[in-house]
Amino acid sequence: MGDTKNKIISELNNIDKSYKLVIYKVFFENSKSGNLEYDKLVEKFREFYLDRYNKNLIIEEDGTNKASKVILNINESSENEIRNHLNQIFNRVLIYLEINKKDNVVKLKNDMIDKLSESEINEIINFIKKELKKYFKNKLNSNYDINIIQKSKKENIDHIKDHISSEGFNYPEGLVDNFYLSLKSKPFVLLAGISGTGKTKLVKLFAEAINCTSSNNRFKLISVRPDWNDSSDLLGYKNLKGEFIPGPMIDIIQRANNNRDEIHIVCLDEMNLARVEYYFSEFLSKMETREFVDEDKIETIPLFDKRDFEKDEDKKIYGELVMPDNLYIVGTVNMDETTHPFSKKVLDRANTIEFNNIDLKTYSLDDQEGLSPIEEIDNKFLTAEYLKLKDCSKNEKEYIDEIINELDEINNILNEANLHAGYRIRDEIIFYMLNNKKYLQMDKNKAFDFQLMQKILPRIQGSSTAIKKVIRELFTFATGKSFDETVNIGDEAREYVKKNNDIKYPKSAKKLAYMIKRMEEDRFTAYWL
Repeated sequence: MGDTKNKIISELNNIDKSYKLVIYKVFFENSKSGNLEYDKLVEKFREFYLDRYNKNLIIEEDGTNKASKVILNINESSENEIRNHLNQIFNRVLIYLEINKKDNVVKLKNDMIDKLSESEINEIINFIKKELKKYFKNKLNSNYDINIIQKSKKENIDHIKDHISSEGFNYPEGLVDNFYLSLKSKPFVLLAGISGTGKTKLVKLFAEAINCTSSNNRFKLISVRPDWNDSSDLLGYKNLKGEFIPGPMIDIIQRANNNRDEIHIVCLDEMNLARVEYYFSEFLSKMETREFVDEDKIETIPLFDKRDFEKDEDKKIYGELVMPDNLYIVGTVNMDETTHPFSKKVLDRANTIEFNNIDLKTYSLDDQEGLSPIEEIDNKFLTAEYLKLKDCSKNEKEYIDEIINELDEINNILNEANLHAGYRIRDEIIFYMLNNKKYLQMDKNKAFDFQLMQKILPRIQGSSTAIKKVIRELFTFATGKSFDETVNIGDEAREYVKKNNDIKYPKSAKKLAYMIKRMEEDRFTAYWL
């Protein structure tokens, strides 16, 4: 036992990992008694690549030869073209597979399938999947042309912007792009600011534009209650009879688990009416367990321990629920005296987008017709591509080093007040920057400016001399402008930002000027208004 399996795996390990490995995959997954109709193999072969095409995953290289063009243009290639391509492969290189032209079937040579148990066939299939995963990842890390993917992403984002505008809402330039990149970098985003600035509306309109609505159960608005104090308020609890009573988030989590290709968005409205650390802490911890369980699939560990349930039926329904990669959580928060502040645990785990730019003169009385949503949009539009730094392409090392050098300079400043960023913040900023470079090509400094505003500055608050020194040095970092340390600079800093258009990180500079002014006037400063 195992000798035949090992021979086949040895063959698979040595062949070109491209089309040939896919042929083996299709054969072992679909053959019965060692035979597979050739038409079926052609059909399933095409389905494999067509599925990748529809999900904007890598297909092949640049199509410089006929074989590559067949795969690269899989959505247009006829079955006859695919068949001719496969004929050439069978005639040349497949050692263990052959076509019986008389019966028009593909079979394993020498009837070796009879010598393989079901478990051994599954081992071969799992080996093939791992090798294909490595193959396509290497293609991504090479000079693979992703123009098709980039174009698709940009078109979708432009449609979302147009949809939002057609509904009569105008947000500052770059905000929707920033919101998209934040969601793609990590599926938890905070929209913070004063009441009435369109935070909840942005989530709803963004969701509508990609066909996530309340009516199709792919969007859910949950109003946070002030009396929430643990995870059971959100996920559910066991009553005195031992029955599990699901919380307000469970239904959309279930639907996301059962419909993995569809995007699902949850908006936790006024998230900090209760202490976020009390009711959301466990959820945040589970989010940090995200792992790739397949080439393009991410999951957390189960949200519940099966010991949480007394009834077998509840265990069956809820025991295996995870936070899947097609579930995105956006929290809206009002930062005023009626709400609770955020701990660094929460701020470190989210991109926090501030809403404080209000232009009351921007409005329209014209009738506007909303655009139709994007009906056919796959979860790949939003799902994360990086969970750990090792998931990044080695070809991006120079670019990553540039970002890390900037962060290291910032950390040297933050060290003064023991506020330095950790590895999680470093990695998530890198993921954001790589997503931007790959899909939106926003100016590098503009993208990094957003990250300074969202991942670094919200952590700064206090009244100490160290805090005062930190915000002044960060202002110099953002602008290149230094001031006499012995004098107040609040007014001068704000005036400098207004008059200069060539500041490296203008958004951060403007916020830091405000924080400096507040420190000088109140002997205390914070990121929040």
